[in-house]
Amino acid sequence: MDESARAHRLCEAAHSAWKAGDPARARRLLDVMTRTVREPVARPLTGRLRGLIELYSGHLAAAQDHLTRLAEQVEPGRAARLLFLAIDAAHHRDRWEDVVVLAGRIAELDCEPGYHVLAGLLAGGEVPDPWRLLDAVPASLTERHAHRWLVPMAIGRRGPHRQATREFGLVAAERLRANGILALYAVLLTWLAEVELDLGRWTDARAHAEEALRTAAEQRVTSVDAHAVLARLAALRGDAEACRAHAKLVLGEAPAQDNALAAAQARWALGALHLSRGEYEPAVERLTSPGHRDVAAAAALDLAEAASGGLAPVPPDDRPFERARGSLRRGQSLRRERRITEAKVALRTALELFESLGAAEWAAMARRELRAAGAAAPTAGPLTAQERQVAELAAAGFVQPGDRRAAVPQPAHRRLPPVQGVPEARHRQPGAATRHRPERLTPAARRRRRGRGARCPACTARRRGSRR
Repeated sequence: MDESARAHRLCEAAHSAWKAGDPARARRLLDVMTRTVREPVARPLTGRLRGLIELYSGHLAAAQDHLTRLAEQVEPGRAARLLFLAIDAAHHRDRWEDVVVLAGRIAELDCEPGYHVLAGLLAGGEVPDPWRLLDAVPASLTERHAHRWLVPMAIGRRGPHRQATREFGLVAAERLRANGILALYAVLLTWLAEVELDLGRWTDARAHAEEALRTAAEQRVTSVDAHAVLARLAALRGDAEACRAHAKLVLGEAPAQDNALAAAQARWALGALHLSRGEYEPAVERLTSPGHRDVAAAAALDLAEAASGGLAPVPPDDRPFERARGSLRRGQSLRRERRITEAKVALRTALELFESLGAAEWAAMARRELRAAGAAAPTAGPLTAQERQVAELAAAGFVQPGDRRAAVPQPAHRRLPPVQGVPEARHRQPGAATRHRPERLTPAARRRRRGRGARCPACTARRRGSRR
């Protein structure tokens, strides 16, 4: 086998290993190629793959530099695809000026117009429906090309069409998985999970983020991104232990990767956790300058609320969590204005939304506000065994709900109301009514009864028993 054929076979094997989510094996195969194939033959084949490995498993600054330089050495269509990957690295690093420069370079390439359209949207501007973005994808990118699905999803997740973006993301993820591109399938799953967080589909978001972790076990950049999403989800649900665990992992690994995006999301998650508990000062510390342009914009509402001590009005928003939080703050404001009836309506709406989402700390806050407004707030979670027994007894009429003695079935004279017009008898000890006591008669009454031959039935029975 000649040198060129050997190089191609090694490169194909390395690329297959990377696509399957095994960057360590891909690196080993590339190292074999470096040792056994001359550099002029190996470099054109290995450059893109080394950039991909660094982008999702190594150091983002190195990936951006490598992909940018390689784009100068290949034909325009391939150069555009490499620069899209470099833009992803720059976005993770919070290098917005680099994003603009790289998008400008794509616009200057003599390639299909679709590349120019997509690059312009990555650099800013109004984001259309992702299905419309798919129409702009160059025809040379068939359904088996990862860029056909990744680029519209990367743009659409920052736009306003969340439901359409989720639907697109589900289709794109399935296409990548069917084509065996598991490395990029995991990347897309983390983006999909972020969109589902906004939509209030928290169970789906958790499932997709955890699947990304399983698929990208060896891709540390992708894994850290998934942990950042799970930290945010845990904060929203009030799971302090899980939130801190995910955030600690992210903040421990992200700086070494130059992954400013994941680190900022972890800080946002910790700040949101403080906010849900009414801990406004530490929330402000976490949310002030989180370290990424996009995260700072997304967390601005949380920062304003923390800075105001929970008094800042929440603007209208169609996202379920923000709608619930808006109802909570509106209810609090109405209660302070002593508009109690309106406050109760807003607070009940907030409580129902928080409970449906599973936002435990926020639901607890809504319950406290409802009680302060004089309304009975339902308890959280399923009934305990004792609470269920009390509820069943109350339903059966044994006790009134809230009675401290409710766990003990009450005798009839305690359950039944007194008859109107009849004085209520003094309560005797339970079981007293079932024990027989002989009649107490005066001496004269006993003499009269003996004279008539009458006997106390219980006493007669006892005497007869003793005789036997």
